[in-house]
Amino acid sequence: MNRLTATAILLLSVSWLASCDKTSSTTSGAATFTAVPATATAVQSTDGLTYTIDGDDTHPDKIITYPWKTSFAVTVTETVGVGRNISSVSIRVQQASGGIVITPTGTDIEHYQYTSHASTNRIEAKGSASVAFDVWYDLPNKGREALVTVTFGFLDDNNSSFTETTSVRVE
Repeated sequence: MNRLTATAILLLSVSWLASCDKTSSTTSGAATFTAVPATATAVQSTDGLTYTIDGDDTHPDKIITYPWKTSFAVTVTETVGVGRNISSVSIRVQQASGGIVITPTGTDIEHYQYTSHASTNRIEAKGSASVAFDVWYDLPNKGREALVTVTFGFLDDNNSSFTETTSVRVE
């Protein structure tokens, strides 16, 4: 094996091992967000959760079962030394390919709903808190790959109110 081939195999092996990470972190000016798993997996939804598309005078309402469900957790770690309360949390699900949002055409929209479970709403200075999510969704392209943007609202000990976001890939 020549030196160039050995170097290429070594670089590929290192990059493959690095991609096996089970968590994903993003850092803002005041916190680190860690998603577990780094890339969430979508599975067929089996719990019968539905959404309704309203009909009109000539078309009845459509009740549709969400085809996909994913679960993940986000841990928020405060990094600047000022405690805070989590005052709100919301998500947005968007169809994606390779982590890139694919905007639906025409009047198509993503349908989703979620539940969240927090360990606490308080993050002490340099402390952390976790929020787990179960997300059911249906995408216009009928695929399962999505990008979930999680928005946290905070009120810190200096009485400042602000939001921060992080994204979780779903495959």
